[in-house]
Amino acid sequence: MFSVKKSSSLLSFLILAAALFSADWVLAADAGAHVKAFSFTEELFKLVNTLIVVAILYKVAFNPIKNFLKDRREGVRKALEESQAAREEAEKQLAVQRSKVADLEAELERVREQGEKERVAMRERLEEEQENQARRLLEQTRTTIELEASKARAELQNQAASLALNLAEEMLKKELGEADQERFVENYLAKLDDRNGGSL
Repeated sequence: MFSVKKSSSLLSFLILAAALFSADWVLAADAGAHVKAFSFTEELFKLVNTLIVVAILYKVAFNPIKNFLKDRREGVRKALEESQAAREEAEKQLAVQRSKVADLEAELERVREQGEKERVAMRERLEEEQENQARRLLEQTRTTIELEASKARAELQNQAASLALNLAEEMLKKELGEADQERFVENYLAKLDDRNGGSL
């Protein structure tokens, strides 16, 4: 029992065969001089032959053509599915790349901000170090100046004392006689002796 689909396919082939048969008959009628008289048996024989050829073609070609069309349809469907999958994958990769670019931009911004903070901190640290160094240098300079001033004062005092001593000695030599000098030395030695507990 033929299905509706097979019946419609068979009917299409029969119509095609009838068209071919009628075209052949028309061509034969147009031939003119060699036209034979219409013979029902001969025409029926031709129709039967045509139906047999159509049936053979149907039997031989229908399944391969149907399989070819089915495979073709399946291939197109599979290609569309693969194309859709590839598109979805591409969109997914694009989203991932966009996310990476956004993350990269955020990371660059974070690095830029961190670098700016470090630059400001380094500048402040350098300024503070320079101020500390300048303060230390100033303190060292002050200390050096004070030491040098103390040395200079001590030196001046020593020179002044030495000058005063020389001056006093000169004055004593001029004003005191030899007897006064001996008495002065004796008094001095006596004081030293008293101070040392009489050990001299």
